[in-house]
Amino acid sequence: MDALIIPVTMEVPCDSRGQRMWWAFLASSMVTFFGGLFIILLWRTLKYLWTVCCHCGGKTKEAQKINNGSSQADGTLKPVDEKEEVVAAEVGWMTSVKDWAGVMISAQTLTGRVLVVLVFALSIGALVIYFIDSSNPIESCQNFYKDFTLQIDMAFNVFFLLYFGLRFIAANDKLWFWLEVNSVVDFFTVPPVFVSVYLNRSWLGLRFLRALRLIQFSEILQFLNILKTSNSIKLVNLLSIFISTWLTAAGFIHLVENSGDPWENFQNNQALTYWECVYLLMVTMSTVGYGDVYAKTTLGRLFMVFFILGGLAMFASYVPEIIELIGNRKKYGGSYSAVSGRKQCLPATCPKLLLSS
Repeated sequence: MDALIIPVTMEVPCDSRGQRMWWAFLASSMVTFFGGLFIILLWRTLKYLWTVCCHCGGKTKEAQKINNGSSQADGTLKPVDEKEEVVAAEVGWMTSVKDWAGVMISAQTLTGRVLVVLVFALSIGALVIYFIDSSNPIESCQNFYKDFTLQIDMAFNVFFLLYFGLRFIAANDKLWFWLEVNSVVDFFTVPPVFVSVYLNRSWLGLRFLRALRLIQFSEILQFLNILKTSNSIKLVNLLSIFISTWLTAAGFIHLVENSGDPWENFQNNQALTYWECVYLLMVTMSTVGYGDVYAKTTLGRLFMVFFILGGLAMFASYVPEIIELIGNRKKYGGSYSAVSGRKQCLPATCPKLLLSS
């Protein structure tokens, strides 16, 4: 418990004991993720065991259906099993709900496109709120009824929760859906908001993961018919992946450097703004490394070691390709527009026209 006590004036100005509650926010996300994963795996296991155990029973039912068919041919009818009718009705109802959810989130319908674009816009709005709150301490006590940004963030996350429910219902493979990037982003951003309302305390935490939504920017522009050529789609896709990775990594460095190492009693933290962390990640990826800003905590340094391996490879491969796509514009690319004036002539007819004129 002593490791949770921190200076009051620096980290949690409203708590007289200076006690951190970051573990409560992180636990809400971990319990949601692993709890749901356990339920899905348990359901799959029970379903598999039920299928194996009732395999013989299924063969018996098939034999009964064959006998019923033969009896109908003979003119004698057997009553239909009521349990089978109930099961068929339940399956039909579940299929209808699943189809409705699939239509709601499908990009092939107008409602689905509007919903996808709206979710993306709200994700960018939540990311902007994170940028604003990053100037505050990592953990602070805030009154939900007086904090305007917390209220807006709460409204956004309620919408994200409803959209997550639609995606879960429409998913064919629940396990694969549970492990998707967008689902993981929701796990680590939505539950902490409800915890903050309950505890009257805000933790900046992993809200920077909303930057991963920028990866879908090219898809959104295609839905709006803004991107039409393959080169423009590829260019925007490369830029969105590069920027989202950059901003996400900067958010993690900002979190660990301003918090400090837990085993060091949070005493080795340093005050870095989010944009200083963005600058640090850029000079690290480009292998410049001025040394004016550097990671001080052990967690930050470990992250930088692994980030250099991936960030340097991404910087070396993405940036030249982006520059090539920007500079390599096709000769006959773009749209044709007629220009008023004297019309041009073919080479074979030009001498005749010149002589006649």
